[in-house]
Amino acid sequence: MYSYFQDVHLRIQLLAVEVWTDRDKIALNSPELSQVLGQFVQYRSRDLHVRIPADWAHLYVHKKFKDALAHHWGSVCSMMPSGSTSSVLDRNILGPATWTAHVLGHSVGMTHDYEYCQCKGRHSCIMGTGRTGFSNCSYAEFYSHVNSGLNCLNNLPGLGYVVKRCGNKIVEENEECDCGSTEECKEDRCCQPDCKFKQGASCNIGLCCHNCRFRPSGYMCRVEENECDLAEYCNGTSAFCPSDTYKQDGTPCKYEAHCFKQSCQSRYMQCQKIFGLDAKDAPHQCYDAVNVIGDQYGNCGIIGVREYKKCPKERSLCGRLQCINVETLPDMPDHTILISTHLHKENLMCWGIGYHLAMVPMGLPDLGVINDGTSCGKERVCFNRNCVNSSILNFDCFPEKCNRRGVCNSNRNCHCMYGWAPPLCEEVGYGGSIDSGPPGPVKEGVPVSVQVVSLMVMRLIFLFISVILVLFWNTPPSSTGAEQFKAKNISISRNQKQTPPSSTGAEQFKAKNISISRNQKRNQAIHSNSVYYTGS
Repeated sequence: MYSYFQDVHLRIQLLAVEVWTDRDKIALNSPELSQVLGQFVQYRSRDLHVRIPADWAHLYVHKKFKDALAHHWGSVCSMMPSGSTSSVLDRNILGPATWTAHVLGHSVGMTHDYEYCQCKGRHSCIMGTGRTGFSNCSYAEFYSHVNSGLNCLNNLPGLGYVVKRCGNKIVEENEECDCGSTEECKEDRCCQPDCKFKQGASCNIGLCCHNCRFRPSGYMCRVEENECDLAEYCNGTSAFCPSDTYKQDGTPCKYEAHCFKQSCQSRYMQCQKIFGLDAKDAPHQCYDAVNVIGDQYGNCGIIGVREYKKCPKERSLCGRLQCINVETLPDMPDHTILISTHLHKENLMCWGIGYHLAMVPMGLPDLGVINDGTSCGKERVCFNRNCVNSSILNFDCFPEKCNRRGVCNSNRNCHCMYGWAPPLCEEVGYGGSIDSGPPGPVKEGVPVSVQVVSLMVMRLIFLFISVILVLFWNTPPSSTGAEQFKAKNISISRNQKQTPPSSTGAEQFKAKNISISRNQKRNQAIHSNSVYYTGS
């Protein structure tokens, strides 16, 4: 299994093995592996993780279940409960190893392969139905997920049995870096095979390492991905970006929604994400009509392997998503079913996504379920398909805590707006929090208004100079300077292409008027193009 992840430069370290010999720590008599996983995740959260902190935990069960051979929940480095489980039916360990690699792939952001995903020229990849290796799609998803902030993967656990040596790609005692084998070190510009930095180098890995040197203090190493996320900055003395933080769960966000799990949870935004920007959240009549039925298109959860849970009307907003104003049908993953329900009395066309029972053991994502943390009424949010009091989010960041100059982050510390300094946004500073790293001053550009005024002044000056030159060059020659006038007239004809000299004020005014008219037309053309470009 480790060889699979070696291709994406991820090392799987076995921290501990717990064998239940006297009794099972959780009930294993459930007919479904998903129910066993739910109990194991809770056991890990309250017991196992307290005794043996680890990035991930996997449970092997010697039993066959109805729904699947393997299941996972959550992702690594998440503050939410997480873990995975799989069945071991006989002594053939190749199957369980492949399933374990599969669920571990999910834990680091990989989703199931689709039609165009390949690994070593084949389609039978780990995140599909084979064991050849990870596909090109899995590579892209993994690196994208890592860049979003999985700093717990950089924390090497204290493993006493690991043989310390230079070349194992683990930076250990008395080592500055570790680039691996001699061949691997040839491709490293910063680290030498003796586990020392090359001359002039300060680092070789990390989001705050660039060209073997630390990025300057204040460099944004992790950007805000949405309005519920917070940026992190390098401190100038470390190669690693600070741990990922985001706005505290329960922080208000747009569309009268709340931040939860680093995203603004809104049915309106869910509809836009699936059906396009024209789509809108459906009125409650759609939810009341569809989710009370209890089928694959409208329900409040799945019971077992063959039954859907009907939603009571008071919980219908926490069932399956319903949208209106759908203009075009989007491209969706395989096995996805779109359904429209026409309510004749209200003249509403309600659109949703079905999720049938056969998709559960395949591990396919449910795109049409209402996200936890979504509002379902005043001071009410959806949680596990129930509409509960919003106090479950444990939001305790009132505006006074940060002096109305910031928000609370996921560690319940103030993240100050620009102009104020942590920890409580009382003193003048550059913003950020004690967790985010120092933002540094904002590099302000020239305001747009100043740029526009400067351009207009430059044009007026140019016009004034042009008029002066026209007046000067068109001044009638004196009686003693006929030859000089002739030479001057020839010069003007070549440069201005037949602009006749004139000594009368009317002709000068005419020349000026033509010049202004041309400039006006040019300005109008530029303005028209700008509006068209912006509009597109």
